[in-house]
Amino acid sequence: MENIKSFLAQTAEIIEIIGVSILLFGFAKILFKYIVNEFKNILNTRIRVLQRIRCEIGIYILLTLDFLIASDIIQTISELNQAQLIELSVMVVLRIVIGYFLGKEVDDLESRITEKEI
Repeated sequence: MENIKSFLAQTAEIIEIIGVSILLFGFAKILFKYIVNEFKNILNTRIRVLQRIRCEIGIYILLTLDFLIASDIIQTISELNQAQLIELSVMVVLRIVIGYFLGKEVDDLESRITEKEI
């Protein structure tokens, strides 16, 4: 049983590291795009480009949240006690709510960008 708990704990940590890595990669990529965009148009900031950048970082954040939720679920499975179960429930609900509203904002921004391009 201890082997299974150890395996689940290690798996959860790996998933968490992958999620954070995705966020860091996305942040670096978007930061680079932002800096390039600002230097290209130093006198004129284009809102449409900034909206696309916001959409992209939002997608990376949503993907990271999914990985962190999976990691939290696996950690709780490996260490079942009531306090951690309540903590997991609160974190999952918060992350789902954040993900839902962030997803809505990304969809809204994408639809605005698409409407302006047509």
